[in-house]
Amino acid sequence: PNSGAILRGGVGNTRARFMSGGEDQVTFADLFRVNADVSPADALVDASGAMLTPLFKVIDLSAPPPVSMDTAAPPVAMRASTSDPPAAAAAAKSGGSSVARGRTDVVYVNDLDDLDDDDDTRASTRGGEGRHGASDDECPSDPEELADRTAELETRLVRMRSAHGAEDERTLRVLFLLLDALVAQYRLNRMDELFAEYFEVCRRVRGKWWLKAIQSRAFCAFKQYKFREALELFKEQERLLGPSAPLCENIGHVCSSLGEYDEAERYFTTATQMLPPGRQHSKNSGGVYLGLGLLRDRLGRTREALPVLEKSLELYVDSCWVSGSYVETSLVAKAHMSLGHAHEHLGEFDAAERHMREAVGVFERTVGEDSPLLAGALGALGKVRIAQGEHADATRQLGRSLSIEVRKDAFHPRTVWELLEEIKAAHDVLLKQRPSFSPEDVAAAYAPYAKHVRHAAERVRKLGLDSSDVDTVSVLHKTSGEILLLGGANEDALSELTTAVQLFRTIKGTDCSSLIKSCENLITIAVNRLQPLSTNATSAPRQP
Repeated sequence: PNSGAILRGGVGNTRARFMSGGEDQVTFADLFRVNADVSPADALVDASGAMLTPLFKVIDLSAPPPVSMDTAAPPVAMRASTSDPPAAAAAAKSGGSSVARGRTDVVYVNDLDDLDDDDDTRASTRGGEGRHGASDDECPSDPEELADRTAELETRLVRMRSAHGAEDERTLRVLFLLLDALVAQYRLNRMDELFAEYFEVCRRVRGKWWLKAIQSRAFCAFKQYKFREALELFKEQERLLGPSAPLCENIGHVCSSLGEYDEAERYFTTATQMLPPGRQHSKNSGGVYLGLGLLRDRLGRTREALPVLEKSLELYVDSCWVSGSYVETSLVAKAHMSLGHAHEHLGEFDAAERHMREAVGVFERTVGEDSPLLAGALGALGKVRIAQGEHADATRQLGRSLSIEVRKDAFHPRTVWELLEEIKAAHDVLLKQRPSFSPEDVAAAYAPYAKHVRHAAERVRKLGLDSSDVDTVSVLHKTSGEILLLGGANEDALSELTTAVQLFRTIKGTDCSSLIKSCENLITIAVNRLQPLSTNATSAPRQP
């Protein structure tokens, strides 16, 4: 992401960024402010002379109240036929988490002799009986059965390699069944481990195993936001295999995510020319139409994109009919998300909410409660609910999204930062709407997010992002520190804010002085809160 732009956008301003300007804004001083009955001896003083008080003096945060992460309303019932459209990964121009949340996935081909299979619909198109009634080539559609199937395949892979060696066809067949199951669950770290063991093995064996390895690794890279790597791998597959409608669609999606729109349009157009006729190919047709619609939306031609996206959803719904039965797949949810984003871009928030709620329901049923796909849908829905003025429901959707985002394999710091900013903005408004609020109210609002913020901080450190993605991670540390401080987690807040200051001081080419000053002011509050009460009563705030 263009994190320099994040910094230049004034993230350091302690006022709520998502509220209207002027005197009505809520500041951090407002959130810490107490009534006149607080004595000066018990108070801190901010830069403007306003009295502040440490939250640890008025609320016990040793057992923070749980936040409700339930949705406010059940998802809209799925319609078998609809005219609603998809247009998601819009706003990808900055390469930020809007891409991560909105984009459609590339088509994952399970067998190179059968170009109709997609990772999310493999079980559905072949019957979807689940583990007990399925053949070895089938992936269960139920999330729990898929997890059981994955564990079985892990055991079989070890047994096959021990008995026959890594290059044996029986071993490689189980390997790619396992990769199919892993990619359907977004278990991308485990896929990376298997690629480290087997990618060069497949290169030596050549043939279809090498082609499948290229494709599988490309798809994993795409889900990890490594778009350039994914493009190189898909282009290698094109060189070895020749063009096909699914492969051209995949390359088109990657180029679109990279902002290479002319190339994306060329590949999508080629894909439409190569699509075979017949209802059995409606899933591939839906993906191509979706790509073209997303492309028009990204280019600012959203109204023009809607009919194309509506056609995509219609084709995806049509592809769910198998032998007279409707078998729900996550592709329909992705199409609804794209439609939701398109309506959001047009300011049509009620339509956006309807599509996004529908997508949330489909994702919950098809990919489970901890899928990154669900996280993206919940985050987008929360943002729309803010635009509708429904801030309480927004915090529920955003909180659920955050709980998944901080734990998913393809950790994306900008997405987490955006969620935290949106959560902070929503709670700012909710507090402001009260006739009055106390420090207890502030702490109760923000304390439930502390566990997720801590998990994000741990992921940042384990992944080494403090050195590899300084611009983005510096503002993430700052916002994390703010939320921890508001929730009364003073020691953790002090750690995050100190780290933010250290990182801001290493950034070249952007003036971070106001960001550093803002962090230092908050560090002063955290330090004073951590002092014994007797010290607070007699000592001036200590500078860090």
